[in-house]
Formats: sequence, structure tokens, C-alpha cells
Amino acid sequence: MYKKLLTPSEFSNISGLSKQTLLFYEKKKIFFPTFKDEKGYRFYSLEQIDIIVTIQALQAVGLSLKEIQNYITQRDADLIYQLYKSKITPFKNTIAKYTKMLNMLEVKMQLIQKANTVLLNTIYLEYKSSIPIIKSSSIPENASDTMQYKILCEHIEYRKEKDYTLGHAIAGIVNWKKESVNSNKKTQYTNYYTILPPDHDETSFDEIPNGTYIVIYHKGPYNQTFKSYPIILDYAKKHHYELDSMVYEESLIDETVESNPNNYITQIVIRIIGTFDQ
Repeated sequence: MYKKLLTPSEFSNISGLSKQTLLFYEKKKIFFPTFKDEKGYRFYSLEQIDIIVTIQALQAVGLSLKEIQNYITQRDADLIYQLYKSKITPFKNTIAKYTKMLNMLEVKMQLIQKANTVLLNTIYLEYKSSIPIIKSSSIPENASDTMQYKILCEHIEYRKEKDYTLGHAIAGIVNWKKESVNSNKKTQYTNYYTILPPDHDETSFDEIPNGTYIVIYHKGPYNQTFKSYPIILDYAKKHHYELDSMVYEESLIDETVESNPNNYITQIVIRIIGTFDQ
């Protein structure tokens, strides 16, 4: 009889499971040796490999050992079919979630790489296709710091709810023609915004319009980006460009990347809407 059975070591080598795992399965009452002799020595049969394969298949679809215990004793084709069918949607949702996360991580890496290659305080001219964005509530022109942070936190919560936190950073819109922009000693935003991923499900959103943009990259804290505006305006005046009133800022290096605000890199873009006569 013993010659037809396998010792724990032999069965472990064939099945790929450790002897400790075999004992654990026995303790959890999902897998037992074929035979125990009077001294308590355990022996297994080759046919039991089928049970091991079944346990591993059920573990692979997320069943607990307690759930596996029930399936082991009563499994049939209909039961397993319904089990696998019930797992399809959750697995698809998980794949979608992690695919989205991977895409956003790649976006973040691309922004960091871009920040490491651009020239600071240098004018670029770039054509941009329209970009879908979701905006925060409007920030009143005379809003207190508390009010601005309240609106910012609401936008942060929305980003968390929609899983937008790993891609593009929270960005800001400035109306450069407003008097407050010129008189204040910090950047005055009219809205915060987030660039939407390609697979977003927003039914109502805004867009950064397509067109040719003047682009400059500012190094330093967010509230000091206004210091780069004169460079843009002087360039536009020199080349007789008429500019849109709205400036779109986006951080390439932000607080999630750098601990020192002086090392933040912000992309500032403003659309050219025409030319004027000399």
C-alpha cells in the first residue's frame, strides 16, 4: 500500500507546495492526506494533484480558503460557471482602474521629463489642440486666502472622487487683463482646473481652446508666476500679437514632486487670437 502513496516530501516536490502549506490546508479542512498510519505519518496520492490544481484555480479568482472549502465538496460545472461569471465584472473594473492609474503615472513622468528639458524664462510658440478640463468654482477677485483654499479643497475632493489625482496637477486660470493682476504681489487665479484624461466620463466640462500659444516656463512658487507675465506681454507687443485674456498655468514640477516651492516648474500659456497694426 505504501508503495502506491507519496510521502509529504515527495508530494511537495511534485505539487510545488511546501509541506507547511499542505499542513495548513489540512488545518483549514480543504485538503487532507489520503492516508495516515498508526504513527500519524501522512501519505498522498498522485490523483490528489487534481485537488491542488482546483484549490489554486479558486484562489486565483479571489476565493478565501473558507469559500474554497465549500466549493471543493460540492463543485460541478454549473456552480463553477456561475462563480466565474460573477467574477468577470469585478475583474474588468480592477483592470480599468489600474490601466487608468498606469496612464496617469505615465503622464506624470512625461511632465517631469518635460520640466527637465525646457528652458526657463524663454518664449516658445506652440500650436495646441483643444484640451478638455474641469474647472473649480469661480474665485472672487477679492477672495480671502481662506476662501481660495476652500475652493481649492473642494476641487481636490472632486479630483479624489474621480481618481484624477495621479495625472496632471491642479492648475490655475488667470485673467491677466484684470487690474488686480497688476496691482497684487501674488498670482490671482479666477479658477482652478484639472486636465481630464482621454477616458473621462464627464458630461459637462470646459476646454482650453485650440490655437497657437505663447508658452513660458516659470521656476518658483505658484503665487509668484505673475513675475513671468511681463516677459510674455513684451514679446507679444514686440511681435504685434493680440492675446486672449485668459492665461492657463499648469505645474510640471509641483508639491508631489518637490519639497521646495522654489523648485516648482510651471508652464504658462496664453493664446494668440490675432495681430494688430503697428
